[in-house]
This record gives sequence, structure tokens and C-alpha cells, in this order.
Amino acid sequence: MSTAPRGMSIQEGYRLYREQALFVNRRYQRKLVWTEPEKARLIESIRMGYPIPLILLAEPSRAADPGKYEIIDGVQRLNAIFAFIENAFSVQGLYFDVDEFARAKQLAKAGVFSVAPSGSTLLPRKDCADFLDYQLAVTIYSPGDSKQVTDVFGRINSGGKQLSDQEKRQAGLTTPFALLVRELAEQIRGDASREVVALSDMPEISIDSKRARQNYGLTAEDTFWCKQGILRNSQLRDSEDEEILADIAASILFGEPFARSRELLDALYTPDDDWFKKVENALAVYSAERLREEIKSTFSVLRETLEACGSERNKLRPVVNPGSANPIKAAFYAIFMTFFDQVIKHQRSPSDPDAIMGALANLQAAMARTAHYSTTEDRGQDIAKTTGLLQRYFTHREPPALRHGPGLALDFENSLRRSSIETGRYEFKQGLLRLSVERAYDTDLVQRILETICGVANVGPESDGFIFIGVADKEQDSVRIQQMDGIAATKIGQRYVVGIDREVKVLKTKTESYVEKVLGAIRAADLSEPLKTQVLSKIDVIEYRGKTVVRITVPAQQRVSFLGSDAFTRQNSQTVRVQGRQLLALNDLFQNRK
Repeated sequence: MSTAPRGMSIQEGYRLYREQALFVNRRYQRKLVWTEPEKARLIESIRMGYPIPLILLAEPSRAADPGKYEIIDGVQRLNAIFAFIENAFSVQGLYFDVDEFARAKQLAKAGVFSVAPSGSTLLPRKDCADFLDYQLAVTIYSPGDSKQVTDVFGRINSGGKQLSDQEKRQAGLTTPFALLVRELAEQIRGDASREVVALSDMPEISIDSKRARQNYGLTAEDTFWCKQGILRNSQLRDSEDEEILADIAASILFGEPFARSRELLDALYTPDDDWFKKVENALAVYSAERLREEIKSTFSVLRETLEACGSERNKLRPVVNPGSANPIKAAFYAIFMTFFDQVIKHQRSPSDPDAIMGALANLQAAMARTAHYSTTEDRGQDIAKTTGLLQRYFTHREPPALRHGPGLALDFENSLRRSSIETGRYEFKQGLLRLSVERAYDTDLVQRILETICGVANVGPESDGFIFIGVADKEQDSVRIQQMDGIAATKIGQRYVVGIDREVKVLKTKTESYVEKVLGAIRAADLSEPLKTQVLSKIDVIEYRGKTVVRITVPAQQRVSFLGSDAFTRQNSQTVRVQGRQLLALNDLFQNRK
């Protein structure tokens, strides 16, 4: 199965990188976490000709993915090497000279990455050549199946000194509970993506801090955890958000507060431990899908409640623990479990965000204080105190928050961020009206939406796709909307949330009538079944930061879909008609996945 290590020049590795032939499996791999000093130290070692640790790659079936490799060990190192080539950082004041590497020079000219600022000191020509010629020690092997890959990864990383406690627990473990926690963490942080990601796309879904400025897709300070003061940036880097989620998930599954300690959290991830068996059995009964949606909905409602209090008051820590810079993990646990009880169990919605924030003042001081071990009894009392403070500010509302508006906000944000690297499965329309003075209906838009529904369905049978109305994908459109309607867009990733409310007002109608125009067009369309029926049952109205957005979900299909006699597919963000050989190839895509 294994092969002896061989040399792979950095130049060869960069070619594979930019051809998207190196990929990462996020079921068990961690995000990019190295700081710039750590990356610089590696580059210095290479420049001095020192050996660096072996890179371990798995080669999938040549028939399935010829010439592609899964990185088992070396994600952080490879990212550091290629980021240095692309001028993401300097080492000892020196940037790599892109002009000395034809492939990188061509990509820079195409706008794939930005070169070093004008006037920067560049690495001498000979040093650039030596760097590109450096031989990485690489072992490539062909595993029997995916279980062997995860087993190898776990054996390599479970004892790693650089891994945090939670990363050691997760290393190589793909059990239902471990996967649930990992997926929830990605969705709440905002770095959710498809399971397999090209290494070149990893920066887009990784997190740095405003101080580090590594140009990743997210900054720690903007995540829910750090923005609200629940965790420090360094704690987020060490995956302590996953510890909190494991704690919350176990508490819900066991029906009582989990007696939290480092040892008990370890036990949840140790296959021969009774706690591991207990949590896996409980999850099988409860359903991972149900628990995932309930926790996500609670987070969405809680976040919306906190942020409804205005920019001056949307940080939880100064309210809960005034005068202190310490994280508020204990208080947050009690707050979350109170919201879960009210929103999920009792189907109640927050009615007065300001009153809720006021009731939370100095809550941390009332929490049970333990140095190492939190008992079920103490945590139960903490939840009871918090519930007593907050429950009067929840009321029954139709529809309940978890199934409408705030409950969908988390999924909505993740879709907007994922769309930058999964362009084929996402489409955005600023609205149904043209951005002209007349504000007339875009008569061709409905037809384009129908073609896009068909095209997204034909991307492949792996996952759902989405069309959003009320989101602009061009900055100039958002600027035009602000000029015409006075609506300031909310930017998420590379998209601009503008909402449909402005068009509802122009049309002097109601949101329901606006949505019905879309529904009516889909009903009248000659779309394939079951696609047509499934789409009609999966149209949602999302309330996001005071703006209303229509979401059309396009469920994954098991065969080619048609609009009348025509088939469409997606090429990046474009919808195109397919016929002849292309149609046969599209049919093969679905047949080969069965």
C-alpha cells in the first residue's frame, strides 16, 4: 500500500496546487491555523536547505480522480509554501519575486492573487530558483478505502504536541457525534463548505484575526464566539468552540446538564469508553439531523436577539461580566440552554431583546464557580437562575422563530459565504424589478430563474442548490439600490443583502403576493418531476437584519432534469443549455453516481 518517500519540487507542488489537484477532506482535517511567524519559520528552514517533515498524500482511484491527491499530513506546511510564493507574506522583509516563476507570474496577471506592494524588497533570482527546486519529501500511497485514510490521519495526529485538546479528540474520528460537532462548529463560525475542498480554496473558509491579516475569508473578531466575548481569538484557534458545542450537544442528548471536565469530554470521543457509547446511542435515537437543526435554530435566534440591541450593546461579555476581559463560557452555556428550552421545547420567541440584555447584567457572578469540574447539579442551578431571569421576555408567536426568519439566518449566511467557492449551486437576484427609473418588471427574469432551477439541479446528485431573491452579487447594483431606495446593503462575503421589501413597497403589494408571483411561475412551468414539486415545497422567506429575502431550494436530483424539451446546467455562475454530447455526458454524471 505505501511507497517510499520521493522528492517533489516545490515547483511541481505549486502546479498541482493551482490545478486544484491537492484537496483537503474536512471530515477530519482542521482549518488553516498557522500564524505568519510559524509560516515564516518554515520558509526560513527551506531557504537554509534544512529538511522539513514529510508530506503524506493519498491517491484515490485513478479511474475516479486521476492525478488528484488528498493531503493527509502537511496541509499547514503546503499552504505556507504556496502562500509565500503568492506574496501573502514576507520573510525577513523579503517577498518572493513572482517574475522569476512563469506560472505564478501568469496567475498574478490574471488577478488570481495580488503581488507584493510596489517598492517591496524581493528575494534574489538565485534564491527564488533554489526555493522552487527544493525537494519536499513526499509519500504517496493508495488506500484501500476512506476508512484507512482517516485511521492513518488519526494515528499521525492524535499525539501531536501542536494540537489542542479538542483537535486531538477529533483527529481521525468520523463517528456521528464527532461529525455533528464539527459540522455545527463550521456553520456557526461561518466557514462551512462542501466536505472535500481544494487546498487553494482553504484560505476562503479559514479564520485569522484582524491583527494577523492573512486575508482569509473570515476574521475571528467577526465570528459569533469572539464578537460576543465568549472566547478569545486564541481559544477559537484551538477549537474551543467545538468543546462548547460538544458540551451543549451532550447535555441535550442526555436530557440533563453534562458534568463538564476535560476528562469527560475526552471520554465522549474515546470509542471504548462507556460515555462514548452512551452519547452515540442517544444521538441515534434523537437523530443527528434533528439535533443539528435545533442547535442551529437556537443559535440563530440568540444571535438575532443580541444584535437587535444595537451596535453599542451587541457584545455579551461586557453585560454578563462587566469590567472583566475573561471569556464567559459558563454564563453562555446557561444562556444557550435557556434559549433552547424556550425556543425549541416551548416554541416561544424572544419578545423584548433590550429587556433580555438588561436581565443578563452581571450574570457571570451568579454562576457556580469551579476550577476544573462542573457538576450536573451546579449547572442545572445556573440554567434555572437564567431561565428565571429571561422567560418572561419570551412569548408565543406564529410562526415560531425557529421555523421563520431568525431561525434560518445562520443557514443563509453560510450559503452566501459558500457561494464563492461553490458557484454552480448558487444564484443571486437583487429582485424582480429592473434597476431603472421606471422600476418595471424584468420580463426575462422569471424565465432565467426557471432555467437556473433546471441548471442547478443538473450540477450533480451530491447536494442541494439555492437561488436567492433579494441578494445582489454586484457592488454596483447595491450602490444603485441605495441611491434609488435608500437601502444600505449588508455585505456577507462577496454578496450584498438588499432585501425585497423595497420592491414590495414600490409595487404597493404584500410580501405574500410578491412570493406568489414566483410560485405561480414555477407552477406554470414545464419543469421535470419530481424537481418541480420539490422546489415548490421548499421556498422560504428569510428575515435577516431587517431585510426580507426569498430562498428557493433546489433539491439534489437523481437524474437529468428538463425545462420543456431543454436541459440546462451550470458552468461556474452561468446557466447554459446543453445538448448532443454534452447532454450525454450530463446523463453519465448521474448514472455513474448511482
